[in-house]
Amino acid sequence: MNFRKLFTTLMVLASPGLTFAQEGQDLNSLYATYQLEIVVAVAAIVSILALIALVTALYAMKAMARGRMSAEEESSMISVKPGEEGVTFWRRFWNRMNDSVPVSNEETIMTDHAYDGIRELDNSLPPWWLYGFYITIIFGVLYVLNYHVFKYSPLQEEAYNMEMEEAEAQVTAYLATLDNLIDETSVTFSEEESDLITGKELFIAKCSACHGQNGEGGVGPNLTDKYWLHGGDIKSIFKTIKYGIPSKGMIAWEAQLVPKEMQQVASYIYTLEGTEPANPKEPQGDLFEREETSDGETDAVAEAEAEEGQLLEAGM
Repeated sequence: MNFRKLFTTLMVLASPGLTFAQEGQDLNSLYATYQLEIVVAVAAIVSILALIALVTALYAMKAMARGRMSAEEESSMISVKPGEEGVTFWRRFWNRMNDSVPVSNEETIMTDHAYDGIRELDNSLPPWWLYGFYITIIFGVLYVLNYHVFKYSPLQEEAYNMEMEEAEAQVTAYLATLDNLIDETSVTFSEEESDLITGKELFIAKCSACHGQNGEGGVGPNLTDKYWLHGGDIKSIFKTIKYGIPSKGMIAWEAQLVPKEMQQVASYIYTLEGTEPANPKEPQGDLFEREETSDGETDAVAEAEAEEGQLLEAGM
C-alpha cells in the first residue's frame, strides 16, 4: 500500500459516523465523498487533545496549590526520582512535562554566563514543547507529501475552481428544474434573444412543413396575421403546441420537446404577428386583439416583431 492509500485509510477511519456501504468505491472516491467529515473529525480530535491538555494543566495547578495528596492517591504515584520524595503525583507530572530543575538544585545547571548579577541556567527544552514540535514536523511531512508530492488533495486555487464548477452545475440543474415546471398556466413570453433564436430554429425544424418557413401558412394556418383558430395569446399558443390538435392533423409535441423548448417556440410564433411574409395564406379563425399588459409585454412583443421583420426583409 502506498502512502496515499495509507493516509486516506487512516483519515477515513478517524472520521466518525462513516458507513462503508459503498463497497465498490475506491479510496480516492471515498475520501472525496467524506472529505468534510474527515476535516471535522480531525478538528474534533485536535480540540479534544487541547481540552485534555487544559484539564491536565488545571489539575496540576490545583495539585500545586494543595501541596499534598490523599492516601488513596499516593498508591497511584509514578516512580519517584531522587529528590522527589514526598512530592505529589500531579506535581511530579508537571515537573516531568516541564523537565524543570528544583530551585534547590539549580547550581547543577548553572552556567558561567552572568550579567548584572544574574546567572544563566542551562535548562532543557520542556518535553511538552518538544512533543508539540515533533507533531508539527510530522504534520508538515504529511502535508507536503499529500499536496505537493502525490498531489492527492487539491491546493486552494484548484479546490476553489472545483467548488465553483460544482456550484455552477448545481445552478444549471436547478434552473433546468424550473424550466421543466413551465406549463400552459405559468408560461410567459420570453424576449431573450437566445430563446427567440432557439425558438426559430425549432420552428423551422418542426413546424415549417405545415406552417411555412416564415409562418405564412401551408397545410396549417397562417401565423402572421391576427386571426387565430385556438387563441393568439402566449398561453394558448403554448397549449396548442403542447397538446396539438389531433382532429386537424397537428400532433402533440410534449413528448418530443421539453417545456422550455415549447416556450421558446411559442415565444417565436408570438413575434410573427404583423410580419409580412411572401404568399401568406388567407386568414382563418377569429380576430384576436392582444391587450397591453401592465408590465409592458406588448411593447416587448412589438420590438421583437420589428426585429423579426428586419431579419425577414434581409432574407434571413
